[in-house]
Amino acid sequence: MKIAKKSGQTKPVNLKLQIMDEQGYRYKGPEGYHSFIGQVMAHLGYVGGYETGNIGAHILLSDENGIIDLTCVFIRDDKKWKSRASIIRCGHTREDIKNCLIHWHERFTGNKTGPWGTLMGVRPTKLVHHFFDRGFGDKEIITILQQQYRVEKEMAERLVHMSRLQRPFVMEPRNHVALYVGIPYCSSHCLYCSFPSRLVGKEEEAGLQAFSKALETDLQDLNKLCRQYSLTVDTIYIGGGTPTCLPIAILKDIIQSVAANFSPVQEWTVEAGRPDTATKEKLALLRQYGVDRISVNPQTMQQRILDVLGRHHRVEDIYTMFNNCRDLGFSVINMDFIAGLPVQNVKDMQENMEIVCQLWPENVTIHTLALKKRAPLFHHPLRDRIPSQEEVTKMLEYCDARLVEKGYIPYYMYRQKYMAASFANVGYAFSDAIGKYNIQMMEERQTVLAAGPGGATKFINLPEHRLEKLYMPKEVNAYMASLEEKMQLRRKLCTYIYGREDR
Repeated sequence: MKIAKKSGQTKPVNLKLQIMDEQGYRYKGPEGYHSFIGQVMAHLGYVGGYETGNIGAHILLSDENGIIDLTCVFIRDDKKWKSRASIIRCGHTREDIKNCLIHWHERFTGNKTGPWGTLMGVRPTKLVHHFFDRGFGDKEIITILQQQYRVEKEMAERLVHMSRLQRPFVMEPRNHVALYVGIPYCSSHCLYCSFPSRLVGKEEEAGLQAFSKALETDLQDLNKLCRQYSLTVDTIYIGGGTPTCLPIAILKDIIQSVAANFSPVQEWTVEAGRPDTATKEKLALLRQYGVDRISVNPQTMQQRILDVLGRHHRVEDIYTMFNNCRDLGFSVINMDFIAGLPVQNVKDMQENMEIVCQLWPENVTIHTLALKKRAPLFHHPLRDRIPSQEEVTKMLEYCDARLVEKGYIPYYMYRQKYMAASFANVGYAFSDAIGKYNIQMMEERQTVLAAGPGGATKFINLPEHRLEKLYMPKEVNAYMASLEEKMQLRRKLCTYIYGREDR
């Protein structure tokens, strides 16, 4: 790789990125590189690609005659940094492009990239599993992460330890699969949420029944595939949306259909995150049909924050729901919290963790707010009340220290676009209550079948662990209209992977 002499250089500027840096970037070049450039820029804290206002970076790329010509201008106030590189196209071209952009950004800001180094992507532990597959030991992998990817030592050690913990869950026979069921309905839209869910209160009964029937057809088709190719469903996850917002008769039809086609399983989770939707009657229904893992997701335990987020319930309702779940005998209760919510401070998150230590849920997931364009918060005045990166870092550090102190083990993690580069979402569990489905979904080493709007079926094509994917439309009517066509495509993919026939 040949890097041309930089021009327009200024003295490095120390920049303190906020949790969701509002700087955009503009890209001009081949469409085939656009998504990749977007990943790199998101890693550096930039959003967009075709943005016209508040531009913090210009990326110009050309690809001619086997040479990549890359030019980048970083901008902040009246400070600019311009660099250019000529890269010979080869097997690691994208890695070279990424390293150039990250290196230039470090020179411009005067700051190192952070604990992740140059390691990008949603699933950082996938790389570690790749090294395990090749026979590398823990110490070797830590060294590779530090030297080749510039990952900080503590982060490298955590990634390897977490991957080692996951290893038994990702080495199961190829005919063992997971099932996801998508329910795209909610009782109200939360301010931070970008998921295109429907408000259940605005749906007519006939529409909900039509959706339920379509989902039943979808599930029956998956059951036929499992029987035809001897696939065993180990775990089930029903998410959304908020599945428990459905009327109990509709919810019962869906749960009955899942149980009839796939029960019993090792682990069956239902997201029941909104206590204003999860009545004791609905929770009892879930237990009746075999659901053993339930998500009670307050996101925060401060009423003032719940109110501004549009979550129409009281803090007391969370306690009531939690106690109902205990009384009904769910073996695992998960609680989700978000760090970085508008008007939130470090004391709020400390209070959340103290409540966790009183309730003792078996699983706790700590998310970091990722500001997405489709979320109401993106254009809301409360966007200005999002806490700084420094504050959120303190929140996350406190959560990690407190949970580990109390015996919780970090067992899976993932990152999101539009999240500050040093942050990740982390799942914690007691050693005897690790969420198997979460590992299966994140590590993408086991086939995941999906039913319902927005579901993504992912067949694992061994030995390369290559994914063959099929996505269901997110919008309910589009899902129902295209269901037969999508099921046919899914059958062909399944035949290709498990029937060893050509498509």
